[in-house]
Amino acid sequence: MNDIWNAKIYSQFLELRTRPACDLLNAIPTSFQPKIVYDLGCGPGNSSILLKQRWPSAKIVGLDSSADMLNQARSTYTDITFIQDDIAHFSPSEKIDCIFANASLQWLPDHNFLFPKLLELLNSGGILAVQMPNNFHLPTHQIIIKLLQMHHEWRPFLKQLIHNELSKPLYHLPSYYDLLSTSSSDPLHLWETIYYQEMENFQAIFDWIKGTGLRPLFTRMSENDARLFSKEYIQEISKEYYLQKNNKVLLPFQRIFMIGAKKR
Repeated sequence: MNDIWNAKIYSQFLELRTRPACDLLNAIPTSFQPKIVYDLGCGPGNSSILLKQRWPSAKIVGLDSSADMLNQARSTYTDITFIQDDIAHFSPSEKIDCIFANASLQWLPDHNFLFPKLLELLNSGGILAVQMPNNFHLPTHQIIIKLLQMHHEWRPFLKQLIHNELSKPLYHLPSYYDLLSTSSSDPLHLWETIYYQEMENFQAIFDWIKGTGLRPLFTRMSENDARLFSKEYIQEISKEYYLQKNNKVLLPFQRIFMIGAKKR
């Protein structure tokens, strides 16, 4: 599989991308003391180091499919184990106390199968903690689909963008509740947050999306097509958001969170 990820581009907004991971981690009860923790879709390791700081005596393993992301993670955090693997085929040799997935599971299909599978990998009483962006319905993502539909030569890309956050919206939180409650113990914690992110300008909104949602597309486009797409995207996004009094732009970015503990 080609590596669609670019750690340098992704890390341009690393503080904004790490903030939801902090919020997810802070919602895990302080009484929970895991021995083995896996960080699924660890990227450049920004979430893995949070886990290491929270549980310094635990074994922390960061997992990602991107060699570029893992190279940066290994060079930055030398005391954490990082392995290259696909979450969809993830099958550890050991039972896990905590699975932490920050902004990664939205890229995988069939959550009706995936979430129970992940819970099965946990020890009794183990915790599954998940955060996923949920912005399919917002201009940042709808403009991508609109532009692909407008240009005849780009329409084939729509069929190729399957099994990722552009292909379809996530389930509603009540559906995830039903999905997790069959395998998890009460109480389940589910919530939704809208982060109003300060962006320098409309170009910055494009740069933000370029680090994640646009990666599958831009790895397939020619340089000329990518350049034209970028120009038209910025033109369209400037119609949907506006400048604040300080000439910056507030970008609403919606995320859903869920924490479940495997039944004892």
